[in-house]
Amino acid sequence: MVLVATLLAGTSGAAAQRREASGLWYSVGVAPGWARVTCDICAGRRTTGLSAFVGVGGSTGRAVRVGAELAGWRQRDGGVTQTLLSFGAAAYWYPNVRRQFYLRGGATFVMHRVNDGTDVVTSSGIGPQLGVGYEYPVNRSWRLAPFAHYSVGVFGGDVKFNGGQAAGSATVSFLQVGASLTRR
Repeated sequence: MVLVATLLAGTSGAAAQRREASGLWYSVGVAPGWARVTCDICAGRRTTGLSAFVGVGGSTGRAVRVGAELAGWRQRDGGVTQTLLSFGAAAYWYPNVRRQFYLRGGATFVMHRVNDGTDVVTSSGIGPQLGVGYEYPVNRSWRLAPFAHYSVGVFGGDVKFNGGQAAGSATVSFLQVGASLTRR
């Protein structure tokens, strides 16, 4: 009887570890964000606004999880509204066994838009995304994590004014520093 109980306990523990290692995760976060566009004709100021992100993916093992993410940012000043969207793929690496501290890396497509009600200026680019965070367990499934994430579109960037080409090379950067909630 003790042997059967021990085997069942070991099997359920292994099954729980497998679920965690290969399980689905999703994450949401809200943060102040800073966006910046630099080019030959751009001002290059870093503007603060409200940002949020969502992510979904799976784990490749105990130390790595991968997924797709969407981040958005918005800032309004007078009659000018700026928005930014970032679509990307990221990997989260947990270098320690406790899986709390993580390093984040991946690739992203960043789009920035400025609209004053009359004219529209758009910028975009593809590039890396990097980040760091520390997850605090809330319960068995949920983690709360302060984080800092940075995305920058540096390749293939352009600037368009009302749909026409305005500049050939743009860098669109986006920084978020806030908190996320992850279920895994």
